[in-house]
Amino acid sequence: MTTRSAKPLDAERLLPGPGQDYRLIGAPVELVDEIGSTNDELANRLTRSEDVPHLAALLTEHQVAGKGRRDRVWTAPKYSSAVVSFAVRSNAGEQPLPNDSLHWVTPLLALAARTAIRQTTGLPVDIKWPNDLLINGRKIAGILARVVPTGPETLDVVVGIGINANIDADLLPVETATSLRAEIGDDVDRTEILIRVIREFRASVREFCATGGDPALPRGSKPSLVAELREELDTLGRRVLVQMMDPAPDFTGLAHDIDEDGSLLVRCDDGTDKTVAVGDVVHLRPESGSWADVAGTGIA
Repeated sequence: MTTRSAKPLDAERLLPGPGQDYRLIGAPVELVDEIGSTNDELANRLTRSEDVPHLAALLTEHQVAGKGRRDRVWTAPKYSSAVVSFAVRSNAGEQPLPNDSLHWVTPLLALAARTAIRQTTGLPVDIKWPNDLLINGRKIAGILARVVPTGPETLDVVVGIGINANIDADLLPVETATSLRAEIGDDVDRTEILIRVIREFRASVREFCATGGDPALPRGSKPSLVAELREELDTLGRRVLVQMMDPAPDFTGLAHDIDEDGSLLVRCDDGTDKTVAVGDVVHLRPESGSWADVAGTGIA
């Protein structure tokens, strides 16, 4: 599978050395030409007790066995995507990151990638709970995190993102996906996008660690993580279909808030409220064809 252009990443700007972009200084960056899964590789290194520094970033030009939620296969032509995985070591920062705060690395990466794409392309990127980025309602990127036990009471996290960058529209796997090239009509600088994702994510994790992993506390001059997500999460205020893991039944309702654990709060069609910690969410169009009828629904 090929794509219209095949321009590799600028390794000199990404990797340690005299040409490395100054924004990447502070933790290792590694680039491999082809790999099964960057997430799996970092997780395996942690499992083998290798020396994997906090916030180390692993990039690849071609991921041949990438997976999304529920083990869905994710593939793309070589040189077409922006793929990076990070190792988040829970005890490596100035303040340890508690085990019950580790799941917040997924929205931290979503916020970082949204900022990076907006800054680089000017496109309006939205965040869909729990781990997707959308442009005009179509998926542009997916995030997957994996907890890795690295000691008797120590858990670390590997979290990765794959951004559809320079992929032709006819090579996208599903109609509900899009790419940066398809949206702007030209190639984007994958290297610049990745530099910005790495910089933003590393800064965000350090700020979050400084709060002791408390999503309700301000992060320096920034609002709390919960407050920022309530402001930026496109899922809130939308009618949704929640697809649960078997044997739990799927259901529809209005997504109206997230709680202090990051779970989605849904007011179901039967009038009951449900808290969704794990599940896939589909944004549904209101029957009126407008979102005006769900405005002011108590979103915090």
